[in-house]
Amino acid sequence: MSPVKSIAVPRPRTPTDSEVLSIYKDVSKLANIERHLNLLYRPFTCFVNTKSRYNLVEMEQLISHSRYDPQRHMALFVNRLMPVSSLKIYANGNIYCQGYSRKSARRGLENFVELLRSMGYHPSLHLLKFNVVNATFCMPFHVDLGQLHQQHNTYTIYNPKRQPFLTYRMPHNLIKFAIFPMGYVYVMFAAMPGHTKEAIAHILPVLSRFKAPPRQDLGDITMSCGDIDFKVLWEKEFQRENDFSIEW
Repeated sequence: MSPVKSIAVPRPRTPTDSEVLSIYKDVSKLANIERHLNLLYRPFTCFVNTKSRYNLVEMEQLISHSRYDPQRHMALFVNRLMPVSSLKIYANGNIYCQGYSRKSARRGLENFVELLRSMGYHPSLHLLKFNVVNATFCMPFHVDLGQLHQQHNTYTIYNPKRQPFLTYRMPHNLIKFAIFPMGYVYVMFAAMPGHTKEAIAHILPVLSRFKAPPRQDLGDITMSCGDIDFKVLWEKEFQRENDFSIEW
């Protein structure tokens, strides 16, 4: 038998700056450039501490489409319909529900709490919290935050002595962006996936007008796009800070 020859698959060509900028100006092509932006969407998550204790072994036996494997994870996983949602339930009373939108994540959690009450538990349903960050992406160039703030001061807050990013607020809704000078962007406070995409489509042409030359100062090095710990750290900080958290 003759050996099977492998066929080399050519790597996709990285677009030039001029090509990328031309796409930013035509936001209908957003789907075509998502991979070049390292665009990552977050699921909509609703969280509550129900101030109750749960027997996860018992719950797995009583609740359909549930799975509990304490050797792999300390939570009970449940998939539900109406609305479509997935939940993580911890014995200490913490419950996380992920849904298609913020509304469906909340509704999925409320429906599950009703199920728990029918099983004899007494969960509390107060101070529901939602994830703040809905998406992140990174522009292929640095952004001049000073110029961006100067020309859009109605919608921006920028104080580099206090924080290394610029906050940009959408004109007609609650969506905000945290924009870092190396081009890394957090999209926050969207209620639905469509709103997230519309917000990104809005900000891309704005950012394309404020391209800055690369800088190699200490601030840019410590905020490198390749620094995964940095990205996670700021996402947690945005979730923790009162200015970036939402409670209902």
